[in-house]
Amino acid sequence: MDYSMYKVLEFKRKFFKIFGAEISITEPNSDTLVGYIKMKAWRLRADIDVYKDRTMQQSVVRIGGKQIISFKPSYAVFDSVTQQQIVTLRFRALRTAFVRGHMDIIDMNGNDYGYVQETSSWLAVARRYFFLVPFIGEYIELLFAFVPQTFDIMYSPAGAAPQLAARIIHRKNPFIVKMSLNTTEAQVALDPRINIVVCTLLSILDANKNA
Repeated sequence: MDYSMYKVLEFKRKFFKIFGAEISITEPNSDTLVGYIKMKAWRLRADIDVYKDRTMQQSVVRIGGKQIISFKPSYAVFDSVTQQQIVTLRFRALRTAFVRGHMDIIDMNGNDYGYVQETSSWLAVARRYFFLVPFIGEYIELLFAFVPQTFDIMYSPAGAAPQLAARIIHRKNPFIVKMSLNTTEAQVALDPRINIVVCTLLSILDANKNA
């Protein structure tokens, strides 16, 4: 599957599902299915496969947990055909918990390749702490759950100025959760599989949070 031909892709799943997650990756103009992720239940050490379609006969790329019990949980990303590792995605857990979502992209040699970051710091803080407000905190938290959330995927090797590679816009309503992966304003082109797995991992983690 050559994802480089798509400037915009949409990751969709049901807002409420008791066990696991099913995510469809579609080209939004034609609603053509170009990828599929299914997990029966969220398991931190389980591999995540991005399949070509719902038959789940052909995996395109695989995400595997490397180090989960850590302040910097990380996930190795592999090409499913060659089994070669592409990159590692590493969360900065404390920064993500107390400020805004941040994930490092590490290349095969262990060097910084780029990062993923939530763009609005005040919205990130609001989502994390408004539930602490007495009496109305839970209602405010619910309200903010439906405010769009934006992440930028940045190419930023050591010593180089960061360049936008893709933007992810996370929207949800009481029925459907969507993450739009958009490269129309990209300043640099990354391996499209990196963008796909970033959006996949954010989608799965969000599904787990709401489980």
